[in-house]
Amino acid sequence: MAGISLKSFSLISTFLLLSCASNIYSEKGKESYRGLPYHAPTTQIPPRGVERVSAKDLKELLSSNNKPALIDVYGAIFREESLDFDGAWLVSTPRENIPNSVWLPNVGKQELNPVVELYFRTQLQNITAESKEATLVFYCIEDCWMSWNAAKRADEWGYKNVLWFREGVDGWNDNQWSLEVGEPINLPVNN
Repeated sequence: MAGISLKSFSLISTFLLLSCASNIYSEKGKESYRGLPYHAPTTQIPPRGVERVSAKDLKELLSSNNKPALIDVYGAIFREESLDFDGAWLVSTPRENIPNSVWLPNVGKQELNPVVELYFRTQLQNITAESKEATLVFYCIEDCWMSWNAAKRADEWGYKNVLWFREGVDGWNDNQWSLEVGEPINLPVNN
């Protein structure tokens, strides 16, 4: 980087990270959800009540007898008319997930429309067999606020063991661990 010293770059990077982290707190100190852009540098700090998990620790956890539920929240296009047919999301390119993941698109947006909120709540109940004690791991891609938001939301809904895998599929892939093509779980259709 010609023209910028390492010290200046470090100060600028620190400022940017702190300003991103400060955006998650309202004026009253209450932690808030992050909005657009969702693919942006995230804080290193998980939401309150949520624990951050590293790739190595997640790999070990997946090898244990008490496997967590893996939930990918990578975004897809919501088509309202799909609610009258099959509830399918519009996916432009194949998505690779950590094996045995459930893909719930868009559940990590800043605000959820009522259909997506019901979808998220219902899928969490299905995934956990209605146990608030089940371990849930939320991820997306590295530097994705949707995974941070989804983990925060699950914690606020009373789930007790919520983990945030900040590095997501990028961190998993960096370790050269396998990924598998996933399909998003369809939205509930209109009756």
